[in-house]
Amino acid sequence: MSLFAPAGTNYIGVVDMAAATTWYIQKLGLRKVDVELDDGEDCVALGFEKDECALCLGPPGRPTDELTPMLYSSNLRKAREFLISTGVNVSEIQKDRQGTHYFEMRDLEGNVIEITEEP
Repeated sequence: MSLFAPAGTNYIGVVDMAAATTWYIQKLGLRKVDVELDDGEDCVALGFEKDECALCLGPPGRPTDELTPMLYSSNLRKAREFLISTGVNVSEIQKDRQGTHYFEMRDLEGNVIEITEEP
């Protein structure tokens, strides 16, 4: 069972598609998935299961690129420790106004991804 779960499909704008794809596969355990995307063929779909898309990597500058991508975790502490052990830049665990715990991580291009406790 993965430490991470999709929180819908999240778009992340990247400059180097090949490097970003490899990074997400290595660091988060994602894999390329064959699903149809609204964003077309200039995107790479990544998921934890073969028929789900958790992240869509594509060119920067799209309107959805301004939203903070999010993944769920059932164990934030363990997920954070795992990411640290693989060299990922992560913040401390924080609590938002609604009382939800989360932390932020940055990918190799500096994009922020929020890892939040499952609802």
